[in-house]
Amino acid sequence: MELAEDIRPATLPALPQKAALEKVADSVNAVANSITINSPAMYEIAVEELTDLQRKVDDLNEQRFKITRPMDASKKEVMDLFRGPIERCEAAIVFLKKLMLDYVTAEKKRAAEAQRIADEQARQERFRLENEARDQQAAAEQKVREAQAAAEKAAAATKAAEEATAAGDIAAANKASAEALAANQVQAAAHADAQVAHARVTLNQTIASVMTAPIVASAAPKIAGVSTSERWTAEVTDLLTLVKFVAANPQYITFLQANMTPIKQMATSLKANMKIDGVRAFPQAGITARRR
Repeated sequence: MELAEDIRPATLPALPQKAALEKVADSVNAVANSITINSPAMYEIAVEELTDLQRKVDDLNEQRFKITRPMDASKKEVMDLFRGPIERCEAAIVFLKKLMLDYVTAEKKRAAEAQRIADEQARQERFRLENEARDQQAAAEQKVREAQAAAEKAAAATKAAEEATAAGDIAAANKASAEALAANQVQAAAHADAQVAHARVTLNQTIASVMTAPIVASAAPKIAGVSTSERWTAEVTDLLTLVKFVAANPQYITFLQANMTPIKQMATSLKANMKIDGVRAFPQAGITARRR
């Protein structure tokens, strides 16, 4: 989107030649470097040169400001022109991003809760299947014991029938044979029941071993060019506690930084009377030359 606006360019004065500026700097540097202060007279000469040099710097600054002030004014006008609309657009972006993040966060919480419920349901189903498999295993073992008992009974009845036949006791032999047949039928039925029970145990154990909850996805759509991210950060909640921690763990000294503004203000006020552990107050010499 293009916006047409009447923006007037700044009218710049003619720029001085770079060679002329360099010539001024070269001359004052040559004079300053030629001075050796070894007497009161030379000190006074140095003061005169310092004053003259300061005046030349002021003149150069004034020439520079004549050029840059219109530029600064034009820049300020442009910045002021766009500041309000840009700030409103940025505020709208922040608002819309917050709405989007709130929605994504809510959807993630909903999906996480649904996943928790699904996982719990799967856990309960696994528990039910495992218990059912144990019950079925016990039933299968009982059928095996019944089949073994029937087999033993059938064997005993068969032997009794053979002995009765040998003794010529036809009635006793027939009765024992009937009992052997019935025992064999019981054995066959118990064996079949045991096989069915073992098959059910295997099936339930297999299902329980692979029973997992389906993955619950967030309903937030995936749109090309738009993504969410999570970045960890930190904030200081108790400065004094942090200071104590760093004092006990000096390897984290980079977590703290001296605030030099109030420290220097105290040094200016107290001078040599400033007594702060880890801080040195000292004077700095300087020269101030008044402009003439």
